[in-house]
Amino acid sequence: MSDRPADRIALNPIQWMASADGWLDPSLSPAPEQLLSLTKKAGFNAVMAAVPADWSVQQYQDALGANRLGLAPGYFVCRSDGMDGTQDEVVRAAETVARQHAQLGLHDVGLGLAMKKGSPRVIRPAQGAEPDEARLETLTALIKRIGEAMRGEGVRPALHPHVGTWIETEQEGRAVLEALSPDILGFLPDTGHLAWAGADLIKLITDYASRLAFVHVKDCRLSVAKRGRAAGWTYQQTVLDGLWAEPGRGELPMTTILDALPAGFGGALMVEVDRPDITDPFESARTSASWMHDTWEAGAAASR
Repeated sequence: MSDRPADRIALNPIQWMASADGWLDPSLSPAPEQLLSLTKKAGFNAVMAAVPADWSVQQYQDALGANRLGLAPGYFVCRSDGMDGTQDEVVRAAETVARQHAQLGLHDVGLGLAMKKGSPRVIRPAQGAEPDEARLETLTALIKRIGEAMRGEGVRPALHPHVGTWIETEQEGRAVLEALSPDILGFLPDTGHLAWAGADLIKLITDYASRLAFVHVKDCRLSVAKRGRAAGWTYQQTVLDGLWAEPGRGELPMTTILDALPAGFGGALMVEVDRPDITDPFESARTSASWMHDTWEAGAAASR
């Protein structure tokens, strides 16, 4: 990849939301205007699309413009298992998010399932606990409905396998992607979550190169994951022991992973640090931006 513009490097500013119990609490985040300002000051030129609940799309666009920030695709959380009777409500919510994205000029959006405290895969993370083919088929059918609804708004969802959810493992992610058309479902790999769950990241990126929408760039310490699995730690215990890290500060071969992206890939590289290794969230974001710019742009220079 010879063309690596810096404006494709984005931040999902969740390090400000890291809670003391190893979870994420949006109420801990600064006010939206301040969060956008901090994102820009940290060195990012783009941010994950997330229209605040009490804002209009225009108000959000105005705040982005005031902070000279571009947008990267946002994320829709499916809060149904496909069997709880809330499927219609979830599809309507997906349409709303897709409509906002279309108004913002975006054509992709991440799609993942909800994590719930105390659920089997939060208690035993990254192990594919309690697999169920029938449940996966039901979820696939719901994801198809969501995909069709979002496509009706001009936006394509991209599947995001996530530790702690019913689509967690490489096998489960592949099953959903293989079952549904690329026209209605793309692929959003998260380097940290897939690595934690034992996936072959490079092979997944290669096999689904044509479906890559964007990438969640997340570093982690697999030594912590291994220790947590052996000790029977929960998701939160593993996180609190130091699983997540800023890009380049963990144990994943981040440059190798990024270099595996296909030629012509034009999606966003969205940094996520679920719990900052650098205690101060702003310093975490600034360190992340610096590493990404140095690594990504250095790679572009080296390829010339």
